Amino acid sequence: MDDKRQLIFDATEKIIATKGLQGLSMQQIASEAGVAAGTIYRYFKDKDELIGELRKNVLRLVADRILADIDNGSIEDRFKRVWHNIVNFGRQRTSTNLSYEQYIHLPGIDNDAHQGFERQTFGKLHELFEQGRELKIFHPLQDKVLFAIAFEPAVSLGRSIRRGQMQYDVNEIEQACHLCWLAILTPTYLQK
Repeated sequence: MDDKRQLIFDATEKIIATKGLQGLSMQQIASEAGVAAGTIYRYFKDKDELIGELRKNVLRLVADRILADIDNGSIEDRFKRVWHNIVNFGRQRTSTNLSYEQYIHLPGIDNDAHQGFERQTFGKLHELFEQGRELKIFHPLQDKVLFAIAFEPAVSLGRSIRRGQMQYDVNEIEQACHLCWLAILTPTYLQK
C-alpha cells in the first residue's frame, strides 16, 4: 500500500478512535497525517469514500488477526483458535479495535457491496462453518446464526475485559470457549 495512503488511513483511524466520526474533517486528517489537505483528494474523492475504504482496511486487519492460523488442526482446534483470537483482539486497546466498533454502525454496512466484501474477507471462517456442517459436526444453521451463537460471546468478553468491566481469567475464558463450542455441535456429534 502507498505510504501516504496508509498515513491518511492511520490518521483517520486515530481521530475516529479518540474523537469519533462527528466533526471529522479532511483538514484534521491532513494535519494528523502530516500531509497537505489536497494530497488526500489524490487518493479519495471525498470523506465518504475515505471512510468506506478505511472501513475495508480495518475489516481486513481485524480478519487477519482473528483468522490467524485458521488452517491448522482439527475443526475444534481451528474453532477454538479463532474464538481465543477474537477475545485477545477485543481486549486490546488499539485504534483499529476502537474504530471498528464505530464502523459497524455506519450507514452502508448492510449494502450488497459491503456484505460481499465482508464475506470475502472472512472467507476462511465461512469455510470452517461449511466444513463443520458438511461433516455434521455443526448444526445446519446459517453462518450468521452460528457466528452469533459461537463467536459473539467472545466479542462481548473481549470488549468487557478491555473496558475494565471484568478481569481476564484464563480458566473462565477457556470454559466459555468450550461452552460456545458445545452450543453449535449436533447431538449426533456430541454422542461420539
